[in-house]
Amino acid sequence: QILQLFHFTMREFVAPFKPEELLAHPGDERLWASDLPSVDEWGEHQQSKALDGLVGRLLKTKGKDLAEDKTFSLLFALLQGWPRLEESTKPRIADLLVDTSRRLLVEVNNINKATTKQKDRPAQEWRTVAQVLVFFLAWTAERLLSAAETANLAPRRGKARGRGNGQAQDEAANAEAQEARRTSERLICAVLGELCYLLGKGSLPWLWLGDPVAWQAAAQSISSSGFLILDNVEALKHRESRHFSLRCIAEPLLQEGHQKSTLLVATVSKLMYALRGSEAGAAFVADALLLAHTTPLPRLFLVELPGHCNAGELSSQGAFQRSIAHFLVAVSERLPHIVLANIAVLLPLLDVDCYPLRSAIVESMGALLAAEGRKLPSGAHCDVQAANAEDAPAQDEEVAPQEQELQEVPKRSNAPVAYFSIAPATKKDLLETLLTRSLDKSVWVRYRTLQTLTTLATKSRTGALPREAWSRVLEVATRRMQDSASMSRKASMQLTRALIEFHPYGPALQGSGDERVKAKKLLDEVQVRLRQLQNEEAEEAEQTLADQAAAREEGGEAQPKRRRMKNKTVTDESVAMDIANALQEEDQCDDPEAERERKRAALFRMRDCYVQRLHFVELIDSAESRLRALLASRTNTDVSEAIHVVVELRLKGVPAATRAFDQVLGLVWSRHAPIKDAAVDAFNKMHLDGHDAASAVESLLEMYAQGFSGGTWTYTHLASVQELIQLSAERSFLDVKKVLPQLLLAIEGPHGLMALRALTAIATAAPKEVAAQLFQLSLLLGPKGTALGTTVVEVLERLQLTCELLKCVFTKHKGPLPAESRRHLWMLLQHTICSLVEAFARETVPSVWFSCAQAAMDLTFEIALCPEADDPMQQAPEKLWEQILCRMMMTVNGNRGFALGNGSEDEECAEEMGDQWEQVNASRLGCIVFVAGHLAIQTLIYLEALQSALKRKRMADEDARMEQQREAKKLKQQAQPKKKGKKGAAAPAQEEEDDAGAEVSMGMAGQEEREAEAFAEVAEYGLLFGASSLLDRAKPLIFACLLDSKLKREPLLRRLGAITLCKYMTVSKKFCEANLQLLFSILFPKDKDAPVLPDEETADTIRSGNSLHDICLRQSLLVAVGDLLFRHPNAVEPWTNKLYATLGQTQTKEDDREANDLRLTALLVLTHLVLNDMMKPRAVLLVRALWLTACTHEPTARVARILFQELSKRSTNVIYNLLPEMIARIPEHESSAGRVEGGAEARVQFVMQFVDKEKHIEGLVEKLAIRLEQAANTCGGKAEQGQATQATQGEASQTQGTPTKSPMRRRSKGPEESAEKRFAKATVSALSHAIGGMNYTDRCILRLHDVVVVRKAIHTALSFHEVSRECILSIVEKCRKAKAGPKAGDGGAPVEEVPAAAAAGEAPAGGGGGSKGISGAAAGALDAIEAVVVGLAKGKEDEADQVTAAAGEAAKVAKPKGKAAAKRAASVEVIDDNPGFEEAPAKAKGKGKGRGRGAAGKAAPAKGKKRRAVGADDDEDADEDYEP
Repeated sequence: QILQLFHFTMREFVAPFKPEELLAHPGDERLWASDLPSVDEWGEHQQSKALDGLVGRLLKTKGKDLAEDKTFSLLFALLQGWPRLEESTKPRIADLLVDTSRRLLVEVNNINKATTKQKDRPAQEWRTVAQVLVFFLAWTAERLLSAAETANLAPRRGKARGRGNGQAQDEAANAEAQEARRTSERLICAVLGELCYLLGKGSLPWLWLGDPVAWQAAAQSISSSGFLILDNVEALKHRESRHFSLRCIAEPLLQEGHQKSTLLVATVSKLMYALRGSEAGAAFVADALLLAHTTPLPRLFLVELPGHCNAGELSSQGAFQRSIAHFLVAVSERLPHIVLANIAVLLPLLDVDCYPLRSAIVESMGALLAAEGRKLPSGAHCDVQAANAEDAPAQDEEVAPQEQELQEVPKRSNAPVAYFSIAPATKKDLLETLLTRSLDKSVWVRYRTLQTLTTLATKSRTGALPREAWSRVLEVATRRMQDSASMSRKASMQLTRALIEFHPYGPALQGSGDERVKAKKLLDEVQVRLRQLQNEEAEEAEQTLADQAAAREEGGEAQPKRRRMKNKTVTDESVAMDIANALQEEDQCDDPEAERERKRAALFRMRDCYVQRLHFVELIDSAESRLRALLASRTNTDVSEAIHVVVELRLKGVPAATRAFDQVLGLVWSRHAPIKDAAVDAFNKMHLDGHDAASAVESLLEMYAQGFSGGTWTYTHLASVQELIQLSAERSFLDVKKVLPQLLLAIEGPHGLMALRALTAIATAAPKEVAAQLFQLSLLLGPKGTALGTTVVEVLERLQLTCELLKCVFTKHKGPLPAESRRHLWMLLQHTICSLVEAFARETVPSVWFSCAQAAMDLTFEIALCPEADDPMQQAPEKLWEQILCRMMMTVNGNRGFALGNGSEDEECAEEMGDQWEQVNASRLGCIVFVAGHLAIQTLIYLEALQSALKRKRMADEDARMEQQREAKKLKQQAQPKKKGKKGAAAPAQEEEDDAGAEVSMGMAGQEEREAEAFAEVAEYGLLFGASSLLDRAKPLIFACLLDSKLKREPLLRRLGAITLCKYMTVSKKFCEANLQLLFSILFPKDKDAPVLPDEETADTIRSGNSLHDICLRQSLLVAVGDLLFRHPNAVEPWTNKLYATLGQTQTKEDDREANDLRLTALLVLTHLVLNDMMKPRAVLLVRALWLTACTHEPTARVARILFQELSKRSTNVIYNLLPEMIARIPEHESSAGRVEGGAEARVQFVMQFVDKEKHIEGLVEKLAIRLEQAANTCGGKAEQGQATQATQGEASQTQGTPTKSPMRRRSKGPEESAEKRFAKATVSALSHAIGGMNYTDRCILRLHDVVVVRKAIHTALSFHEVSRECILSIVEKCRKAKAGPKAGDGGAPVEEVPAAAAAGEAPAGGGGGSKGISGAAAGALDAIEAVVVGLAKGKEDEADQVTAAAGEAAKVAKPKGKAAAKRAASVEVIDDNPGFEEAPAKAKGKGKGRGRGAAGKAAPAKGKKRRAVGADDDEDADEDYEP
């Protein structure tokens, strides 16, 4: 019995730090791996047999045999040889241990139920078994996770060569791998689950209370096992495995009755290490803190975290930065009460120079503010409330499923439900800190701050953003709209949009009537009500005292007086309603004193609300100008977000958004698809979204009515709205089939004109559907139509819009119109022509007659081009309108007894017949002139269309003939048998066939040339100079309208005569050359220096025929001159200088609206010609436009900026080629620029932002240096005669014979000498700022060094002009600062931060040199440049030369080594003595392929340079496109 008892005595077990420690024999009688079997040599059968025996022993002893030497050694050997075991053995080992753990739990529960005397010895033995089991389970988990990681990283085996076999084997391998992965996940979950159960499940906590040391070892082992999953990325993604790993970490900390200080320290250290690991470590750590939130672990970890967030450590570990940032955000969302309690520890992190960390703190504060009212995890303590759901605050967010699962860890049945809340003072401090971060130096922090505020604004139900803070937040948002980074501007507009959408100040911001008027009335009424309450309280107090005195006299008690509530009347109905609604609840109270207190509190709240509301609306009004500026931004995101904000303002009814929304309409013409789509979406949201057909039509018609009644719409707005309606129909935002009947019904109503415009827009998108409604339209607007109107003006307006509608249907319809629709169309057109003739027969013709006649004539010529036109009048539209014009002439002739000229007399005939024409009504003469001009231009268009149609028909016939020949040739070859013979026997026959085809083609080409000449002859001479031409007979009347002193008094005749003259000039080049002098004399009258007339005299001056003050006429002529420039460029080119002069200061008042409109029209015409390649940009044009970019007239300045922005996008480098000439001419046109913002320096800075390429900057350094030195010589009197004009070589050809004579181009004596010097000084300043305003890379620095130091090209400017020295030294300072690279503590800002600033107009620091610093050669060059400038400033040129030589030696020493570096240095150091005017280099001789090495001792030309001949026009006429 003694031996048997000794045999079953269980030895103690001490968990080792590593399993290998158990291989050594311990000094005491502890359990160790004494006799390990050689499992490596066992096969699968032997391993299975050993496991079977082990299972039998464990089942017999209920798991107790696990701590026996033999079983322990066997399991130890199996786990030690795990990688070499069979795959079928590994799951059996894990299942064996899991089953043993479950049996252990049953036995411990049974022991715990026994008496006290029976518990001691079995508890000690089973505790030892539990220790061994924890050791083996932890080792098994490590083996399983490492094996799974190895399987994930193992490469796939090679595929079989056979296609079918390979695919089948791949599918089988994939299925096998998936099954193995599922098995591995199941085993990992089982092992980790049993590990976490071994401490806290059932009676196991009682078991561990008897041995604290054993519990500490087991807890450490289990906690360490939970961190093993961090090394396996795939296992970390598995939900159950991750959950059990977190439980292993948290379960030891949740046990009560044990000392856990060592475990807490170890867990904090391991969690901190987890943050430095994979990207998923942040969420894992946050979830671990959530599970252990009732323990000191979260606070200890948050306190420990700032110690690891120093700048030095963060800068070297980018992944650690991001991980900490993600953790802070995650833990703030999961445990807001703990983060808030320790916020004082985290706020100092805002001072760390690491923008990801600051962004995370900002987002964490936002999460705290947004979490107010959320349900906290079980066991948390923060503002404990009742557990009833009715008492719980409203929650905006539901708890995520995984977070809810994590919160289900040990709950207390009697634990109350807690909700997160923040004290008002703490909330205010957090919000103030958050708003301060909107001024952070990092754009990413500012962006995150604005995003966080946007999130808070959207959580209106929980009140995350207090009502009193909305105005402050809106002020921050509107200021950030001017941020230098585009992403911050985008976030600020998103914040503004959210604030407007979710504002707490009532349903509509504008209220009833004007917002300020209503707010003022309401505040006054509130003050009156407060005084009334105060008076009532005083009266009641006096009455109470009187009653008490009377009661004392009578010896009785006074009865309280009941007060009867009466109805109240106020003067303003809306204000009274608001106050009555606010006090409705208080009126039901019976206690007078309590009632007054509640009323007083309600009135105070109402007063504060309306004060804040008024401030909120004022901030919105002030933001309107910024929104309009953002709508014209160069950044697409700015425009798109601004559109969304404007739409939200319009939906809220804010009047400030009216002008901005009108600007949004014009963005439909943008070339950028995102902006165009945003404009269409805005229009849809504003007028179509959520509307049925009737309400959508009503909204569109109301929009038209408001635009016309407000007087703010122009023809541009009308065209934009039509384009928006068309795009909405194309994108199915508008149901055309349902909308068309509603629009047809609206034609008969008061908004009939608007309905016709909307129909025209829909016809462009859906012509087929509109064509089907032409019958209904003919009933409404045809002869005896019900919707024609009552007056002549109404009839003509509707018929004009009808013709435009019919033209859209006819031109946009795919294929020919149906015969029925074509018949109705022609009937409506005939009715329109008859109405025009009837209106002309009246004594006075309305002004709408002209637009209606133009629409009818356009439609007539469109129908004539249709092949289905069968009516003679349809086939010959020019004959139809000639007959109409002839009848009109005959009507005038019959009434007044005179005849029109035949065209040969021209101006003489016009002067003689002026007295007779004066007797005719001016409007009828104007009709004749208008029809003649428009008929001429339409006939020209018709001839060109006929020529194009004839050419297309000829090409189609040619293609058909060639196809027939090919088919015949193919059939001939197939029918003719192949014969053997000589090789070239069939060549002569083939050549004959080819010659015949070539002759036919040449004949067709000759015929095409003859047809072109015939059409040109008809257009040039037949229309206006033909013997029987009716248009020729109208010439005297046209000239009389312009030259006759009596006729030109009428503005209508004068304007129509000038426009018709331009149309005639467009038709015929001969007529254009003969009348250009007349046209420009009208456009630029001789009395331009006459004094400005008062406003009351302007109308009389226009009637007298002075075209100087007829701004409408001059604007029309400017547009016409643009057409002539495109039609006859050679004839109009000599007159372009006069056209450029209109961009200068006008001869009227600078603030005159008409003068500004004239200049804007000229700029629009020239911009259109330049951007559409109809006209070549000239330096004088761009200089004048450059000054206009700072014009006080905003529309003019915006068009000028658009001109430069679009030119900078051209691949021809227009701005670069003309830049030296432009900079030199900037002072020349300063006097004629008028009133602008900023001087020449600001204009230089504006234009230099469009030069950003290194090759361009390098070339400009040379060109600007030459001009700078010549200007300095001129200023200092050192220039010889004609020397100053060397840099402007070829400029005379640019101005086409009329060059502008600037002071730089001449040498004068006497008083003019000072003016020349002043101009030269201004030129030196402009050129110096141009050189200093560029961004220099290493190559550009070396080029500047060559100019300043080596060749001394600008020594005169540096010696005598301080501005030149300051600009050069600013280059040196800027390059040195920018090339130093980013600070080490900022964690390496992302690449997008610098381009974001550059997009807003700020030049990136350093000019793109990068963060690696400058090269040694560039640094030496900067030192030499600085030394030369300083030496020349002191007047010591010799000293400067010595410093230059020393710097040159230093630069040689600093040259990089290596072939690649030497090649780069050679490309940089090649300097041309005369850049831009190089001679062609001699052909290099060498051996080998490619370019060769050339002759020895001869330097190869710089790579990529474009060599040009001496004397070439370097600045303007040639585009220097360097190859990179």
